[in-house]
Amino acid sequence: MDNRFYFTESNESKVIFSGQEHVHLTKVRRCKVGDKITGFNGDGYDYQLVIKDISKDKVYADIIDKKKNIASDDIDITVYLALIKNDALTTAIDNLAELNVKTVKLFKSDFSVVTIDEKKLNKLNQISIQASKQCERADIMKIELIDKNQIEDDMKKYENRFFAYENSKENIKKFSGSFAVIIGPEGGFSSIEAEYFSRFTNSISISNTILRAEVACVCAVSALKAVNNVS
Repeated sequence: MDNRFYFTESNESKVIFSGQEHVHLTKVRRCKVGDKITGFNGDGYDYQLVIKDISKDKVYADIIDKKKNIASDDIDITVYLALIKNDALTTAIDNLAELNVKTVKLFKSDFSVVTIDEKKLNKLNQISIQASKQCERADIMKIELIDKNQIEDDMKKYENRFFAYENSKENIKKFSGSFAVIIGPEGGFSSIEAEYFSRFTNSISISNTILRAEVACVCAVSALKAVNNVS
């Protein structure tokens, strides 16, 4: 984990680390010219690198090898998550990134008690990057905002569509292919929302008890992955 670093600047033979990763390399890890490290940029590959130069605000490294990362799943998993309180949302994002979810789409539901701005969204994306470093996946879970009324059309791209609902009596059945799942906020969904989501998804039960949203995310994705024939 401590030897993995995220980069956004590169060409065919070199990469450049800046910002927080420059600080991590030089101040935390105290890396030196000649040290070998692993880099990733979200494309699903691990890059074996050797540091060639260190400046005040940049670390320059040569690419010596490139391999497909084996920790990243090929299956496309998206979670539509109603906005929840900040600490719970941070936990959910961190856990979902570790579960190889490809995208989290946040939306405001009737019972959501918080809002989100661009600064908070950027912070969540940074948490996603850090989670990828820690769990050694080489792609980055995307975090986006979506209007609740756009979810129906947006979910059409997925082969399997689920709605985790506490009043559902349906257990998860075996399936295969990409999937998306809708998770509610503290307080659950309103009856109007439940009717809306049930029109275009399979309503499923993931627990006999009422789960916190950040726990429901993990349970739903884990359960769906467990019965997915291509997982």
